This record gives sequence, C-alpha cells and structure tokens, in this order.
Amino acid sequence: MVNIFEVFLPQLLRYPNPTDPLNGEAAALMMREPKGYEAKVKDYVSKYATRENVDDAGADTEDSDDMSSVGSYDEEDDEEPAGTMDEV
Repeated sequence: MVNIFEVFLPQLLRYPNPTDPLNGEAAALMMREPKGYEAKVKDYVSKYATRENVDDAGADTEDSDDMSSVGSYDEEDDEEPAGTMDEV
C-alpha cells in the first residue's frame, strides 16, 4: 500500500496519459488545448483541493456508519442463513 500512495499515484498525477484515459473529456481537452486543460485543472484545484475545502468536506462525514450498511450488519445476529451449500 505504501508503494501505491508514495510512488504510483503521484506519478499518475504528475504524468497523465491522455492516450489511455479514465476521463475521456479531460484527455481530449489535454490533447487539443493544453492551455485550456491547465486552466481547468487550476480551477478544479482551487475549488476542490484546498485545505479549507477538504476540511469542510471531512466535517460533513464524521459518522461513517450512517453511510455503510455493513456497519449495522453485525447487529442482526438473530437471523439464520438462507441455506447451506449442500442444498445447491
């Protein structure tokens, strides 16, 4: 995991590959209008990647159990399984 966060992801962010994109629209903009692409990246960074915005977003998701159905799964121990593998 350390390799992913310290090496792989930073390299993907520094050296994007527009010929094999996850976001086709961003890749097309990068290839056709590099200055427009840079302007859009700067705009997105100022909107979404400032410390203030990240802190505000984190404050909204304090209780992670509300978003996850897995968190309440262990509380339902009285249910029996639907069947066994032998029945298949």
